[in-house]
Amino acid sequence: AARLAVRLAALALLCGAPAASANDSASELAAGGIVLVKTDAITMQREDLHLSPAEVRVRYEMRNDTGQPVTLRVAFPLPELPSQTPGGRITSTGGYNIVMDQPTDPNFLRFRVRVDGREVTPDIEVRAELPDGRNIATDLMKIGGMKLVLRTGLFFPPDDAELEPAIRTALEKLRAVEALDGKGYRLPWTTRITFHWMQTFAPGVTVIEHSYRPILGFRFVVPEANGKITGSGDGDPRRDFCISGATEQALRALSQRVTAERRQKSGVQDSYLQGYTLGYILLTARNWRGPIGRFHLTIEGGPVGLDGATNLKETELVAFCSDLATRQTAPLRFEASAQDYVPNHDLRILYVTE
Repeated sequence: AARLAVRLAALALLCGAPAASANDSASELAAGGIVLVKTDAITMQREDLHLSPAEVRVRYEMRNDTGQPVTLRVAFPLPELPSQTPGGRITSTGGYNIVMDQPTDPNFLRFRVRVDGREVTPDIEVRAELPDGRNIATDLMKIGGMKLVLRTGLFFPPDDAELEPAIRTALEKLRAVEALDGKGYRLPWTTRITFHWMQTFAPGVTVIEHSYRPILGFRFVVPEANGKITGSGDGDPRRDFCISGATEQALRALSQRVTAERRQKSGVQDSYLQGYTLGYILLTARNWRGPIGRFHLTIEGGPVGLDGATNLKETELVAFCSDLATRQTAPLRFEASAQDYVPNHDLRILYVTE
């Protein structure tokens, strides 16, 4: 994943490069914005970024000062589906569950793009890369269609479906299936999907907007009596999400209230909270010719919708680290603005629920 950026690589190189995912202590499928091939003709004069558990929305104002139309290829790489993934749910970068069903549609993030208010239907490139570098997407489409291309990871029947004999035989000929102990098997390719289209920037300002549904990571959050904050997975939640001061007090108060409610309802003494993480890649903005003229960030809580679930979990608390002067503008909304902005790190947001 990347952001709307001035890049050195043309699309062919872009699509062949690994899509960025989360860091070593994360497992959300971190996406970003769209990518522009290298040019000195286009300046980003404004970006408005809105992040919530249900949707990521970005609005760009791109300015062409050349006096002539400039045509470039624009691309949006989706988060990769890694091969080290039990049932397509846990990424190779960490041990936290991913809240998603096994995708069957290449647009599993429901990516949409508008240019000057008009909907754009982009082309789609799909790659399925084996560890040896081979792209077998075309072969997989012939064997089992897009559903197979997107079905990467580790599987263990009877909990997971067994491969059909004809499909398994075809994959074995491709050296694209690995038998594990017992009946388990691994489909070892990593799927990378890129939406792309040719865009003509007329002289003046072109407005590009896009949105998609983020794929959230999951971890338990436990405020300990000894002052530590622990939970599932690696990393320190206090450090990773800058939990301190009033945020930590609110987290501990929430845990105490939830613990009391559970004890009264069922006699269980549980202090854990549920945390859902959203990753957004900012650092690729450093590839641009200059900084963002004006950058506005909005981070908002809201209902957390889980794939396959009929109920929603309400966000009780939001925590994140930022290099911007962020102000709280509502109980679960934070905003920040900057002129000539160059990000110092990517964003990871923690949405805490009961």
